Amino acid sequence: MIVIAVCGGTGSGKSYLSKKIINQFNKYKVEYLCLDSYYKNYKDLSFAERCEINFDHPDSIDFELFYQHLKSLIDGNEIYCPVYSYKSHKRLSKNKKINVCDILIVDGIYILLKKNIRKLFDLSIFLDVEYDIRLDRRINRDIAERSRTKNEVVNRFEKMIIPMHKKFVEKTKDYADLKIKENYSFKAISAKIEKLINEVYQNHKEF
Repeated sequence: MIVIAVCGGTGSGKSYLSKKIINQFNKYKVEYLCLDSYYKNYKDLSFAERCEINFDHPDSIDFELFYQHLKSLIDGNEIYCPVYSYKSHKRLSKNKKINVCDILIVDGIYILLKKNIRKLFDLSIFLDVEYDIRLDRRINRDIAERSRTKNEVVNRFEKMIIPMHKKFVEKTKDYADLKIKENYSFKAISAKIEKLINEVYQNHKEF
């Protein structure tokens, strides 16, 4: 199995790029796993208390469970990943099945933060996108999909997202195999992935 990691700050276009890769290589068995699904479960806190949590700090992520699940997939086992609700800030009672596959796309703002997790990637991509572009995207997304107001989004962006990005996310781009801007060439990325697939095919006959 090939594991491709897509990293970048909030609103950088990680999900969009992940979907493009999935569509481009749909002749293979492709699965998608998002680090956002692994926010720690704060179900015992009230909604008001959960709203005060800094979910942009890496301490809010259950990296241990993510690592266990990723390693299990690589070892040839299906997993059931958590399902997280952005509206209620907690995990739902249901889980999502992720099947064993040829290509696994993983993404998240902290996907390159932990060394033990980075070691499991065959290719890593960092989307290096300007703050104003990411803020606009975050505002549009959170209003449409997460029942937030513009003021809530801007306030969170300035007080939590920007400081956490500068402290934790920015430095992880040094670990990426590819660093790309918002005007990147998907054709070049696709060619890189195709080359990787061919190498795996020649060496391991997995496809």
